[in-house]
Amino acid sequence: MALKKNLKIAISFIIVAVLFFLLFRKLDFELFEKYLAEGNKLLILLGVFVYLSSFAVRALRWKVLLKHIGNFKVRELAPVIVAGYAVNNVLPVRIGEIVRAAIAGKLFKISIPATFASVFVERIFDGLTIALILSVTIFFYPFQENMKMLAWGASLFFALLFLFALVSAFSPKPLAFVQFIRSKAPKFSMPLFDFAEKFLKGAASLDSWQKIFATFFLSLGVWAFELAVYLLISAAFGVRIPFVGCLVMLCAANLGMLAAPTPAGLGVFQGAIVFALESFNVPYEQRMAVALILHAAQIVPTTVIGFIWIWVKNLSVGAPGTVS
Repeated sequence: MALKKNLKIAISFIIVAVLFFLLFRKLDFELFEKYLAEGNKLLILLGVFVYLSSFAVRALRWKVLLKHIGNFKVRELAPVIVAGYAVNNVLPVRIGEIVRAAIAGKLFKISIPATFASVFVERIFDGLTIALILSVTIFFYPFQENMKMLAWGASLFFALLFLFALVSAFSPKPLAFVQFIRSKAPKFSMPLFDFAEKFLKGAASLDSWQKIFATFFLSLGVWAFELAVYLLISAAFGVRIPFVGCLVMLCAANLGMLAAPTPAGLGVFQGAIVFALESFNVPYEQRMAVALILHAAQIVPTTVIGFIWIWVKNLSVGAPGTVS
C-alpha cells in the first residue's frame, strides 16, 4: 500500500517536472527576470492578504454546511480549512480534502464521513460557481468554438450534479436506489458506489432552501475574493487586459485544477494562466511572471500557516484520511 502511494507521489512530481520543462523551454530568462524584478511588491502583498481573508468566507460557508452536525465557530473552522489546503499543496490528488475531514472529526468529535461529504458539497458549489462565471464570460468574449463547447460542457456537468444533489437532499429515494444497485453489483465496482453514497450523504447537508441559497451566495463571495487576487497580481506586473480577461484566467486555472494530478496543481495552474493570457496578446515572459507569483501568493502562505497550525495543535498527518 505504501509502495502504491509513493509511486503515485513520484509520478505526480515527474508530471510537474515535465510541465515546467515545457513551460520554461521557450522562455527568455533575461526578460522574465526583468518582469519579476519590476513587479509591484505592495500589490503582491495585498493580494496575499486578500487571499488569506477569503478563508473567513470559506469557513462561514462550511459552518452553514455543517449546521446539521453541530454549531461551530468560524474561527474554529478557518484554520482546519487552511490545514487541508496546506496538505493539498504538498500531496497530489487533493488528499488535503480527506485530511481536513479527519482533522475536523478528531477536533470536534464528529463523523468523518459526514464531514467529508460536506467538503464534497463545497466542491460542487465551487464547480457550479466557476461554470456560471465561465458561461457569463462567453457572452462578453469571442471564444473559439472548441472553448465554447468546453465551457458549456463544464456548466452542464456541474448543473446536473447540483440538480442531483437537490433531489437527494429532499428525498431518500436516490440513496436507496444506489444502495439497491450496489447490492447487485460486482465487487470491482464498489469504489464507484462508495463515491456515489458519499455524494448523496453530503447532499443531506442541503436540507433547506435557506441553506442552499446561503451556500450559493457565500460561494460567490469566495470567488469574488479569488478574482480580486487575480486582479491585484495582474496589476502588479502591469498586465493591461479587460476585466473579462481576469475572469478567463480565473475559470481556466480553476477548471484545470479540478482534475490536476499534481500537488497544488503545479504546472497545470501555470499552463492554464499562460494559455488564458495568450488571447490578450500579453508577452510570454510577462504571462509566466504572473502565473508563478499568482500561484505562489496562494500556496506559500497557506502551506506555511497550515503546517504551523498542525504543529501547534500537535497533529500528525499520516496516511490519507488519518490524523493522530
